[in-house]
Amino acid sequence: MQKNISKMLQKYGSDVTVKDKLGSFEIKAIIQPLMYKNKMYLGGSELSAGYYDAGHYLMIASCSDFVRDYRSAVITCNSESYTIKRSERVHLGEDDLYIWAVLTTYSPPMEDDYA
Repeated sequence: MQKNISKMLQKYGSDVTVKDKLGSFEIKAIIQPLMYKNKMYLGGSELSAGYYDAGHYLMIASCSDFVRDYRSAVITCNSESYTIKRSERVHLGEDDLYIWAVLTTYSPPMEDDYA
């Protein structure tokens, strides 16, 4: 089953760069806006294309060769950068199928003028 999911990600996924403190590598993944079931997006700002809620996204990626250090990882796809808020492996019995991750829009660390 994992091989079928990996094939679909290779065919339909976008090129994604994962950069963490251990280096960077390329994967195929699907990133899409996160659709909330509890209508949390209703408090967001209205834009011409819809609502903006500070940017939460769902990413589906293969289990093999994924993120080694979630805390330092920056995910880049189509010139947009994200950090991982939460991630889990999806299992079928004892087999890992894929990884899903909730991403948020990346913002560089703030510099302290007084340091």
